[in-house]
Amino acid sequence: MKTLPIVIFSIITMASASFAELSPKHRLNIDLSTLQVGNTPIGQPLSELDVFSAGLKKHEIVYSKNGGVEIGAKEDLLDYVFVTMSKFQGTFSMDGIPLALTQQTKENEILNSFGDPYWVDEEDNEKIYFYEYREGTIELQFEFVDDSLSFVTMSLNGVLSDDTQRKLYGVTKKWPPVDDGKKIE
Repeated sequence: MKTLPIVIFSIITMASASFAELSPKHRLNIDLSTLQVGNTPIGQPLSELDVFSAGLKKHEIVYSKNGGVEIGAKEDLLDYVFVTMSKFQGTFSMDGIPLALTQQTKENEILNSFGDPYWVDEEDNEKIYFYEYREGTIELQFEFVDDSLSFVTMSLNGVLSDDTQRKLYGVTKKWPPVDDGKKIE
């Protein structure tokens, strides 16, 4: 049996954590080639230039209820970003070039842009593509529900960095993964 999906995890986390609301008028850019939100890469100190930075210096989580994004920090380092595609009002890019990711993005478009994932979990009407970078310390997930891109998650020491989670997901590949020259900087 797997753990709760990240959406439920997020709600549980917010119930027990300190958080601040981010206005949906703040349109964030998430760069999937440099693995960063605004000016802050995952796992790095928060940039004062980012609108969410001040909130994360006081709280563990900032979120935009109507903007479809939740951002978390631990010890002043950007820990994760969780995007709900149906509500997200920001943008995605790769190598500084806009990347048109929407709920209508197809699985083959993700594969064409990012290559083969480290692992794919498929269950019922849900499929999650797990991309692991920097020897498994950064994880990028694309989650499709009913063939619709529903969630994008970028995190430091993501789900598959935990041995128990890898077992629950049935992962049979070697850990940590070896960086193999994928497009990520």
